[in-house]
Amino acid sequence: MNTYSAHAAICAKFYELTLDSKSVCKFILKNSHSTVGDSGLFVGGMFEVANELVESGITLTVVDYTDEMVDVGRSKLPGTVVEKADLRTLPYTGEFDTVFVIGRVFTHMINDTDFSEALRACRRALRTGGRLFFDNYEDSKIQLTSYFNGSIECQQDGTVIRRKSSTTKVSDVPYVVRWDAEYNGEFEGKNFSFSDSMEHRAFSRTEIANALPRFGFELLEQGNNFDETSFYSFARAL
Repeated sequence: MNTYSAHAAICAKFYELTLDSKSVCKFILKNSHSTVGDSGLFVGGMFEVANELVESGITLTVVDYTDEMVDVGRSKLPGTVVEKADLRTLPYTGEFDTVFVIGRVFTHMINDTDFSEALRACRRALRTGGRLFFDNYEDSKIQLTSYFNGSIECQQDGTVIRRKSSTTKVSDVPYVVRWDAEYNGEFEGKNFSFSDSMEHRAFSRTEIANALPRFGFELLEQGNNFDETSFYSFARAL
């Protein structure tokens, strides 16, 4: 079973403990130019960040692609619509002021067909003039930081999650690495240990900038993300 499904609660807790969700929310609001009352689609499992956006006055719909993460999201966001959906086939048309794809979700769009379908789905979900705010692992950074090439330990109130991981380059075009990781620790009173291995795609800023106009977007801004391994892009739906 996919690790994201088999260990959904641990994955969500890892995001929670390795991020300052309030600071990340402020970063997103500032750089997406979102305001109170905006409607947003939030794609990905960083539910604590999504909750902060809701607390800031954004009306969110949250989606993830596994049943297990949807269940976790619903438990953490009881007053918010949380649905199962794939980034490539988002079932929305012209419904949102902003689409937030947070947590480097595009890294799973390994081939150009998946990447194209994802951007097309994001554009379809937005109203004309709406905004796309998304982050991506950067090709020049993904193998140089401790996030994917080292050890991380986080803990809180009896929960301990340790992860040791490394990357091996698979291809340059597109830039793909194989990521291998070992997790262990204690969660909800039980010890756990499991491994994970999957391919991740990283992008250059130029690659994203060149792609966006082909799918009905005008790139407005790019910059360093809230972590050291990725960058954000901010675009308007034409």
